[in-house]
Order: sequence, then C-alpha cells, then structure tokens
Amino acid sequence: MFKVVFLGNSGVGKSSLIQHYCTGHFCSSKKATTGVDFQMKTIYMGSTSITLQLWDTAGQERFRCIAEQYYRKANAILVVYDITCLSSFSTVREWVNSVEEKMRDGVMLMLLGNKLDLADTHCREVSRKDGQSLAEHHKASFYECSAKTGENIEQLMTQMAEKLIDQLDRKCDNTLSLTTNAAKKSSCCL
Repeated sequence: MFKVVFLGNSGVGKSSLIQHYCTGHFCSSKKATTGVDFQMKTIYMGSTSITLQLWDTAGQERFRCIAEQYYRKANAILVVYDITCLSSFSTVREWVNSVEEKMRDGVMLMLLGNKLDLADTHCREVSRKDGQSLAEHHKASFYECSAKTGENIEQLMTQMAEKLIDQLDRKCDNTLSLTTNAAKKSSCCL
C-alpha cells in the first residue's frame, strides 16, 4: 500500500483527477474539498497487487497546516496546478518548498499541470516548457493531464506506481544485503 498526497491551490482539479482515476468519470459539479478526503484504488502491475491511498487535500490557505500532516508520511506527492491559471502555477513553488522542508527521504515528487483539455482554446497561461523547467529544478517528474478527458492520468499513475515498486524493491534488496553482510561478519567461535 502506498500513500499518495495531492497538493495545490483550490480549483486546480485535485479532486477531479482522483475521481477520474478511480471511477473513469468526470463530475463537473465538484465542491471544494474541506480539510482532507481520500479514495483507494487497487491496481495490478504484472502479478503484483498495489493499493494506492489517494489523499485529496484542501487548497485553501487556512487548511495548509492540516495538509502538512498528511504529506509527512507520504510515499508520493503530486503538486497540481491549472495550466489556465498563472497564479496557481506561481504558488507551486510555495507548495514544493513546504514539502521539501517536511518530507522524508525517498518520497517521490511529481508536478502536474491540469486542464490540458483547455490548452487549445487559447486559455493556456502556463507553458509546458515552464512546467518542465520547474519540475527539473525540483527533481520532480512532470506531466500535463486533463481530469475532464482523462488524458495522461492513467500513464502518470502507472509511472508513479512503477517507480514506487522499484524504490521498495531497492530498499528491500539493500536491507537484505545489509542483513546478509552482518550475518557473515558476526560468525561465532565456540
């Protein structure tokens, strides 16, 4: 089981992304999240079953301290902004800085530009290049997606799950290696 926390300003589409990923449907009448909500989805990677706890945090300033408590123990953090709203992108740095101060080692960080379905209607205010540049600066994975159409949601979640499994496998291998080495060094003479 992996804990995945979605962060970002109110109205960027965090709840809609989670809803579309879990149900395959977009609900246009979503209300702003108050506090924190979560959904779970089980996926299969080959013969491995993975359960993702998808934590949806409120984007309003007054709830930020609550959100911080949830991403401290996260395996992955997805910071979401709206590509049609420059101010939501401007606050991404604040979200990422807050995360980097409090997250533990090994947490995967992803930057998601949402509302890609509106990119061709001249509503885009944040270029793909700017999103990629910010993600590279913070050593984060980057995707643009659409909660409305579902574009790229499955791919980004699959990539995230694969990386989380690889990370867990490496951690297990390192632990096994340390245990084996320790056992060899502590041979006992009778």
